[in-house]
Amino acid sequence: MAQCLAYNLMQTETLAIRVSKAERTAIRKRAKQEKLSQGDLVRRALRAYGVTPELAPAKTGYDVIKHLIGSCKGGSPDLSTNPKHLEGYGL
Repeated sequence: MAQCLAYNLMQTETLAIRVSKAERTAIRKRAKQEKLSQGDLVRRALRAYGVTPELAPAKTGYDVIKHLIGSCKGGSPDLSTNPKHLEGYGL
Protein backbone atom coordinates (compact mmCIF):
# COMPACT_ATOMS: atom_id res chain seq x y z
CA MET A 1 0.00 0.00 0.00
CA ALA A 2 2.85 2.40 0.81
CA GLN A 3 4.25 1.89 -2.66
CA CYS A 4 0.93 2.83 -4.25
CA LEU A 5 0.79 5.98 -2.14
CA ALA A 6 4.30 6.91 -3.23
CA TYR A 7 3.31 6.61 -6.89
CA ASN A 8 0.31 8.86 -6.34
CA LEU A 9 2.59 11.55 -4.91
CA MET A 10 5.01 11.61 -7.81
CA GLN A 11 4.26 12.82 -11.29
CA THR A 12 3.64 10.02 -13.73
CA GLU A 13 3.48 9.68 -17.46
CA THR A 14 1.78 7.11 -19.63
CA LEU A 15 3.91 4.73 -21.69
CA ALA A 16 2.30 2.67 -24.45
CA ILE A 17 4.15 -0.52 -25.38
CA ARG A 18 3.37 -3.41 -27.66
CA VAL A 19 3.28 -6.86 -26.09
CA SER A 20 2.24 -10.20 -27.46
CA LYS A 21 -1.09 -11.72 -26.53
CA ALA A 22 0.74 -14.28 -24.39
CA GLU A 23 2.66 -11.55 -22.55
CA ARG A 24 -0.54 -9.57 -21.94
CA THR A 25 -2.25 -12.68 -20.57
CA ALA A 26 0.74 -13.43 -18.35
CA ILE A 27 0.78 -9.84 -17.00
CA ARG A 28 -2.95 -9.96 -16.22
CA LYS A 29 -2.64 -13.35 -14.54
CA ARG A 30 0.39 -12.39 -12.43
CA ALA A 31 -1.13 -9.04 -11.42
CA LYS A 32 -4.27 -10.84 -10.26
CA GLN A 33 -2.20 -13.39 -8.29
CA GLU A 34 -0.16 -10.62 -6.63
CA LYS A 35 -3.29 -8.48 -6.06
CA LEU A 36 -1.65 -5.59 -7.90
CA SER A 37 -2.67 -3.41 -10.78
CA GLN A 38 -0.97 -4.27 -14.04
CA GLY A 39 0.85 -0.92 -13.89
CA ASP A 40 2.17 -1.64 -10.38
CA LEU A 41 3.35 -5.06 -11.54
CA VAL A 42 5.24 -3.54 -14.49
CA ARG A 43 6.75 -0.79 -12.27
CA ARG A 44 7.92 -3.48 -9.83
CA ALA A 45 9.52 -5.38 -12.71
CA LEU A 46 11.25 -2.22 -13.93
CA ARG A 47 12.71 -1.58 -10.45
CA ALA A 48 13.88 -5.21 -10.24
CA TYR A 49 15.55 -4.83 -13.63
CA GLY A 50 17.33 -1.70 -12.39
CA VAL A 51 15.60 0.74 -14.72
CA THR A 52 13.93 2.84 -12.01
CA PRO A 53 15.25 3.79 -8.57
CA GLU A 54 14.12 1.98 -5.46
CA LEU A 55 11.68 3.81 -3.24
CA ALA A 56 13.35 5.46 -0.27
CA PRO A 57 12.70 3.55 2.95
CA ALA A 58 10.25 5.18 5.34
CA LYS A 59 11.88 7.26 8.06
CA THR A 60 11.28 6.55 11.72
CA GLY A 61 10.59 9.27 14.28
CA TYR A 62 14.15 8.81 15.50
CA ASP A 63 15.53 9.34 11.98
CA VAL A 64 13.66 12.64 11.75
CA ILE A 65 14.97 14.10 15.04
CA LYS A 66 18.32 12.36 15.59
CA HIS A 67 20.28 15.46 14.53
CA LEU A 68 18.61 17.34 17.41
CA ILE A 69 19.46 14.85 20.15
CA GLY A 70 22.07 16.35 22.45
CA SER A 71 22.07 19.66 20.64
CA CYS A 72 20.63 21.73 23.52
CA LYS A 73 23.27 23.12 25.86
CA GLY A 74 22.50 24.04 29.46
CA GLY A 75 19.37 23.21 31.39
CA SER A 76 18.93 20.52 33.97
CA PRO A 77 20.02 17.02 32.93
CA ASP A 78 17.53 15.37 35.31
CA LEU A 79 14.22 17.05 34.40
CA SER A 80 12.30 13.80 34.07
CA THR A 81 13.66 12.07 37.18
CA ASN A 82 14.29 14.68 39.86
CA PRO A 83 11.18 15.04 42.09
CA LYS A 84 12.01 18.72 42.63
CA HIS A 85 11.24 19.41 38.96
CA LEU A 86 8.05 17.32 39.03
CA GLU A 87 6.27 19.18 41.86
CA GLY A 88 2.75 20.16 40.82
CA TYR A 89 3.01 18.33 37.51
CA GLY A 90 -0.06 16.31 36.55
CA LEU A 91 -2.46 17.86 39.04
